[in-house]
Amino acid sequence: MDDERLLKVEQEKQKALTESNNVYTGLLQDNQNIYNQQMDYANQYEQTQNEVLDKQLAYNQQLIEQQKEIARENKETEAKKALNDYTAFINPYGYQAENLASRGLLNSGVSETSQLGGFNTYQNRLATANKAMQDAFVQYDNDINQARLNNDVQKAQNALNKLQLQLEYAQNFYNNKSTLSQNQLANNQDLDNNYFNRYQTEYSNIQEEKARAEQIRQWEKEYAEQVRQYNEDLAYRKAQLAEQIRQYNSNLAYQQQLAAQEQANWEREYAASLASAKSSGSSKSSKSSGSSNSISTNYGTSKNGVQLVANPNTGTLNSDAKNGVFSNGYQPDNINGKKLKKSGSTTTVNGKTQNIWIYDNGKSSTLVVWDGNQNQYVVYRGTLG
Repeated sequence: MDDERLLKVEQEKQKALTESNNVYTGLLQDNQNIYNQQMDYANQYEQTQNEVLDKQLAYNQQLIEQQKEIARENKETEAKKALNDYTAFINPYGYQAENLASRGLLNSGVSETSQLGGFNTYQNRLATANKAMQDAFVQYDNDINQARLNNDVQKAQNALNKLQLQLEYAQNFYNNKSTLSQNQLANNQDLDNNYFNRYQTEYSNIQEEKARAEQIRQWEKEYAEQVRQYNEDLAYRKAQLAEQIRQYNSNLAYQQQLAAQEQANWEREYAASLASAKSSGSSKSSKSSGSSNSISTNYGTSKNGVQLVANPNTGTLNSDAKNGVFSNGYQPDNINGKKLKKSGSTTTVNGKTQNIWIYDNGKSSTLVVWDGNQNQYVVYRGTLG
């Protein structure tokens, strides 16, 4: 998945690992440098100690050689003294010759014996001096050998000390290296785990975003289809409605034409019936014994059993009243015997509230309203409220 956010997490991970490795590489190099310096120090320590030992040995050897030279000089001094003493002893003019001569022993056997003794003494002194020198040389040589042995032993000890230091330094070096390497490995593992978790979290977020985007896409697709279907249905319904309106208007125009014709016919019939009623009323009025200006109440009852009375506004009775009237006794509840139906609406006629009625003659329906001044129903041309 080539999402920039995942690539960024991977780049940050590699950067963190590089920085961590650089740090530990530096620490490991520092540890190596310290180890190298310690090893150099151990070598220098041994070299310095050995140089001191060599100088001390050389100094001791010099002292011993000086002692040997003194022993040699002492031997030579003793030899010279012995020779001088022996020479003086055998000198014919010396003290010894005078002593022997004074005793009458010069050139006697005693004199020869005495000279032999002097020579022996001389030889003994030479031998003693030489032995003393040889003994001293032996002792000095032994001292030199011992010093050299001590020097070698001490050098061996120095070598052992150096080895112990180097072993200690090596152990510290490898312990530190192991610890640093383990820490580096653990740190890199922690970094890898942390960035893996970040990667997984980012990956999950991306997947959720894609899922939401897909849901939105599907919803938009479905919505677009619904809109398309709605618009298509709306267009169809509009077309249907337009056709229905066209048909309705056409039918309405036809019905209005028929209604106008029927209304005209009805008005003619109604006018004729009204004229007949007036004629009949006039006849009855002339036969009445009462005042000519009074309203007659001798109309009998309507088919619905209500006592018929004259319209107080006109003094006459509508011809349809005999087929049925409302409770006032003069307003018909029918037209030409066809019962009226309430429309549920009202209007004002001559300052009075009147119901709007529906008159159905079997062919068409007409809205009518009672006009008391005309004593008849008239066509209502308004709209229902």
